[in-house]
Amino acid sequence: MRVVIVGGGIAAVYLANNLKKHNSSLEITVLSDEKYPPYDRIHLCRLVDGSDSVSGISLHLDPTVKLELNQKISKIERENRRVFSKSAMFSYDKLIIATGSLPASLFDIDNIKNAALFRSATDCENIKNGVAGREVVIVGSGPIGLELLETLNKMESVKSITLLLRSKYLYNKHLSIDSIKTIEECYTKGGKISISYEDEIVDKVVQNSEIISLQTKKLNIKNPFLIFGVGIKPNIEAFKDTLKCNRGILTNRYMQSEDENIYAVGECAEVEEFGFVAGHVKECTTEADSAISHILQSEPKEFELEVSIDMLKVGEFDLVEVNSPKFSGDYEKVLISSKKENRIDEYFLNKNSLTRFIGINSNVDVGYIETLINSGEEVDINYLYENRLIGERGRLICSCEHVYYQDIVDIVTSSAISSFAELADFSQAGRVCGRCKIMVQDVIKESQHLINPNMPRKSAEDIKREREIAEVQKRIDKFNTLHPRNNLTTDNLDSAMESLDIGKHEVNSWVSMVTASMQLHPNFEQVVDGAVCALNKVPVIWLELADCSGNSEAFIKSTNPAIEDIIFDYVSLDYHELLMSASGDQSETILEDIVANQKGEYILIVEGAVPMAMDGKYLRIGPKGETGVELLQKCAKDAALVLAVGSCALDGGIVAAEPNPTGAV
Repeated sequence: MRVVIVGGGIAAVYLANNLKKHNSSLEITVLSDEKYPPYDRIHLCRLVDGSDSVSGISLHLDPTVKLELNQKISKIERENRRVFSKSAMFSYDKLIIATGSLPASLFDIDNIKNAALFRSATDCENIKNGVAGREVVIVGSGPIGLELLETLNKMESVKSITLLLRSKYLYNKHLSIDSIKTIEECYTKGGKISISYEDEIVDKVVQNSEIISLQTKKLNIKNPFLIFGVGIKPNIEAFKDTLKCNRGILTNRYMQSEDENIYAVGECAEVEEFGFVAGHVKECTTEADSAISHILQSEPKEFELEVSIDMLKVGEFDLVEVNSPKFSGDYEKVLISSKKENRIDEYFLNKNSLTRFIGINSNVDVGYIETLINSGEEVDINYLYENRLIGERGRLICSCEHVYYQDIVDIVTSSAISSFAELADFSQAGRVCGRCKIMVQDVIKESQHLINPNMPRKSAEDIKREREIAEVQKRIDKFNTLHPRNNLTTDNLDSAMESLDIGKHEVNSWVSMVTASMQLHPNFEQVVDGAVCALNKVPVIWLELADCSGNSEAFIKSTNPAIEDIIFDYVSLDYHELLMSASGDQSETILEDIVANQKGEYILIVEGAVPMAMDGKYLRIGPKGETGVELLQKCAKDAALVLAVGSCALDGGIVAAEPNPTGAV
């Protein structure tokens, strides 16, 4: 199969590499309209200040992929499956358009020497060579514009910078005033940068292809170097006459256009069902995965809208944003801030559910925030406040892979890696979108002194297995939380097996079978074996409501196993009015303790009918005089399992016989 990919950015390279990874026999050609091989646009600022070269930020492309540079595609011939540039023709079986987006400008700057966009390596060359000795004017304050502002602020050749904004805010209109002021102070305190809010260019004087002066609503700027960062638009002009387009090329959820042989991926595509155009690298690669699965017919998977995570690290502040695709302007906001630590956490709520989070110098666990948004659960503000401080894993470094500072340090110290290249065997941090690559490299460098030269090095497989064991252990720990009065040991389990004439070898065989059925390595058998013991530790509450205690009596008289075997070897029967040793207030204290502290962990067994007449007042229980229905509701609310024992608990039984004055059910 011959696959042609139009585009030379991250999405195009990701498509080519992963198509080859899944099927090395594919003939893949990448057509780029640039003069440079594919590079990472996320690190364009490093070209502006000269800290890196185009080759230094280049993207790895499978060497078996054919790369054609300076090929701007102007026409698609759908019926013959061919695309054309000014100088060449390329035929395809499958065509993928991944042309990305184009930067917007407020007026035509093609023939103006001291004005530039900020989207390509060529733009960076123009900025680097043109800013010296001029008043730099940046229009717009999106994430990329703010990174460029920080870069120019550090360059000695730049003496003065004006940030020109039509709005009243920096970064995003939903930010609080406190967050905007925090960001503003980080930029302006050095004196080189000034910010002009609610301002825009109204006139300009151009002589000999240079802007001599700019007139804004508030300022007159002489000898400027103008940089536009006012937004982007899908790069689809060449395809509008051939394919159905709206904001982008319209696709289904497999990223397939109206033509079954043509796909569109990334910022140039619009998923018609959602009206969605990608704006983050993670979204582009997720779309690419859907397209690849459909082209190769390897378990095709539709594109799904997901929570997006974005990060911006500039100078003295780190910004992290977690955003739900369902976010809208209809929200309430909760702010948790610390002036001392220069930290602001902004929580956006809709109907008590979290739909967005923006943190300035935040220590919040971003993985937890993402889970909270995905679940749609009601937010506990007190819990968020209590967990506002830094976690044991440190700050988030890679949002794509959910890798934290301490995760990288642990890999470095346990495996003695010394470079970003060596990290590839252990983690994809810094390799998905590339935004955090420099941060990852810095953590590796800073952690070298922590390596113990005498410690055996762990392989990637060793670390992977340790993580798997840790995940399994987490599940088991949920069962291993002992009730305060439960003194279960392995000996108890052995006694129970002996009473049923079950040999240890039979249990071992069963453990091996369970481990294999879970597709776990035999190393996990010991962990699964531990879980068998843990299963006995589930606490049990047995309530007697309107009953004759007949079921309790039957339980007491059980044989093989006997009541004492059940209580001591099988379950933790923590509350039963007839069988427990405690009485009066002490027994109620035990019940309250279980309900309050073991939510979701205990089993509730109910014996007897529930009187409902007169608000349940026909049955009152305990020193507080709770009605039976109140006691049942309280205990059932957080039970892991509720069992009805006997006919009275099932349908009211004899207690509900006509005329049923108590309203028993």
